[in-house]
Amino acid sequence: MDFSGIVVPFLINRPLTEQERAHQLHQKRRLELTPRYQLSVIKLNSTYLESVDKWFSWKGTVSLIVVSIMLLFSGSTGLMSALWLLEAAGVLHSSADVDVLLANGLGMVAVCVLISWGCWKSLRRESFAYTHYPMRFNRKNRKVYVWRTDGTVLEMPWDDIFFTLANVVEQWEVRGHKLAPDNITILETFALSYSDLLTSHDLNPATLRSSDKDFVRGHWEFIRRYMEEGPSEVSRQVQFCMPVDGRRESAKGGMHRILANFSGAPWPFLLMLSPILLLVSLFRIFAMRTSKIPQWPDHVEAACAVEPGDPYAIAGDADGNRIAVYPESAEAAGVRFTSVTGAKA
Repeated sequence: MDFSGIVVPFLINRPLTEQERAHQLHQKRRLELTPRYQLSVIKLNSTYLESVDKWFSWKGTVSLIVVSIMLLFSGSTGLMSALWLLEAAGVLHSSADVDVLLANGLGMVAVCVLISWGCWKSLRRESFAYTHYPMRFNRKNRKVYVWRTDGTVLEMPWDDIFFTLANVVEQWEVRGHKLAPDNITILETFALSYSDLLTSHDLNPATLRSSDKDFVRGHWEFIRRYMEEGPSEVSRQVQFCMPVDGRRESAKGGMHRILANFSGAPWPFLLMLSPILLLVSLFRIFAMRTSKIPQWPDHVEAACAVEPGDPYAIAGDADGNRIAVYPESAEAAGVRFTSVTGAKA
């Protein structure tokens, strides 16, 4: 669960750190580990791969936290201000000085307004925003398109992006930096779709081979192999495509995506968490229903035109199940889901 970049913006207009340099990931360097799609794919074909943002898997959580804070603090400060003002007006009995009661009441009103304003600003980072923030990796023109949180599109050449591992608290993710001409100053940052814990072995820059538990680099390798080696390298493992292309996910789909975060967890643990997961799912519905569906600009769609009959073209049905866009071509080419061991949401 990582909300860096949406609750608090990424730090930019700064030089690369030594850690970022030490953990750089190179577009041309193949890592000998299993690529992991991590339930990130929206669409995949021979032209581009489209994936969701890293906040998508836990969408609804920020709204739940913010509304809870708003109800707790705005409610309590609002009640206190109302009591003091009613006492100052003589509606309720009080032995305190009227001026003191009035000052306390008005001061608490100001606090209540500030808390409510801050919560509203935070709420709009997830709800009343966009259903998701897609990324497109176009292997034909070798460009990357990233939907910014303000609704504009970042466009960068794949080969010019500085990819590296970055951490927030204990979790790690792959970030892409747009650098200034000096190749030192970070102008803009985006993150790939997945974050997770990493072992000290996998974090050691001197490690020649990552472990099978390195799903963070595994997800990077999924993107990298698609861009450098083509769709045949990664298409077989995609079982589900997130059903958000030009539409909002269903309530059932949202619940399934939240539960997927606990894939493999024991049932007693899930049962214990079920009230919280239900609340997150309800606020996920709220966030989805109040947000706009992102629509790529015409020039991006033109650059990402898919060839008719592309056997690798896949998308998701209403439930997120993988479907071939051109089933006859896919069948003739033998393109289908097989499996990937050790998959993790």
